[in-house]
Amino acid sequence: MFSRRHSMIYGHSSNSICYASGARIVAVIIVAVSLVGTQVQAQISGFGRSTAPVFGGTGGMPPPPANPFSTVKGNFPPMHTTVSGQPCISVHARAVAQVADPHIFNHIVLVDNVCGQTIKVQVCYFQSTSCITVAVNGYQKLDRTLGISPGSRDFRYEYRELL
Repeated sequence: MFSRRHSMIYGHSSNSICYASGARIVAVIIVAVSLVGTQVQAQISGFGRSTAPVFGGTGGMPPPPANPFSTVKGNFPPMHTTVSGQPCISVHARAVAQVADPHIFNHIVLVDNVCGQTIKVQVCYFQSTSCITVAVNGYQKLDRTLGISPGSRDFRYEYRELL
């Protein structure tokens, strides 16, 4: 009797309260699924398959620590190589200070393809979802801006070929 009187006073029925709780739960689930999907997108390219990541950075950054227990090499298809077995793609990084403010740096990557076929490459900040995709034609070099950073000249990157 009290609950019925309480709902009559405040103008809520037990069905509307239950519906509101259910709507909140559904909203939380949708947000959680969208956040998980964002992390998975960084590991699996939109094109389906990709090669193992290759790491690099500007001169002031130490190389990433090697994981002795890593099984990464066996899970990915091989990257494109030349006749002599060298990788077709190489990526080199540099930071360029902006003219308007020399404390803000453009992080530039040079993607170089020494083979005759077009290769798509995804370049990301090291262990990040901040990425760019570059299609490099045969025997072409392309400069691309990976990002812009205030006060941070050095950065690490990882790249993978998209197959």
